[in-house]
Amino acid sequence: MLSTSARLILFIAAVSGLAACGSQLEKQFLGPDPQDLINGGATRIGGEQTRAHVSGNTEIWEEGNVYYKPDGELELRWRKARFKGSWEVAANGVVCWTIPAWQKLDIPDGNSLQTARSARNCHYYLDDNGRITTVQGKRVVGVNQIRKGRNL
Repeated sequence: MLSTSARLILFIAAVSGLAACGSQLEKQFLGPDPQDLINGGATRIGGEQTRAHVSGNTEIWEEGNVYYKPDGELELRWRKARFKGSWEVAANGVVCWTIPAWQKLDIPDGNSLQTARSARNCHYYLDDNGRITTVQGKRVVGVNQIRKGRNL
């Protein structure tokens, strides 16, 4: 039979193991914490550099893409659905989309942990030694490919 202190030590070890596992699951499903990349030397991209990165280009993701028209309008294809809206870049490099049709949807947006009823969606970029990484909310959501021109 284990002593009370031995049981307590096993309990603490088990809880610590679960906490570590939970953190790994969180990173797997929500993406890594951007602070980890910043601690590793990544830098946040400012407004003018972000505007140059996206304007007139198409950002490609696994399940869709968005074309950033130079006039501030955008075209978005996501899982075969198409949407139109607008985009803007703040001085600190935050890119915000406004997609009016999203206000009518009743589905969760897993990346930003908001509901899709919000017609507005924002993100920013980190430069990780030449790899441009997208950050949405408090999570890195991936390295997206950018192509010149409209590629929907």
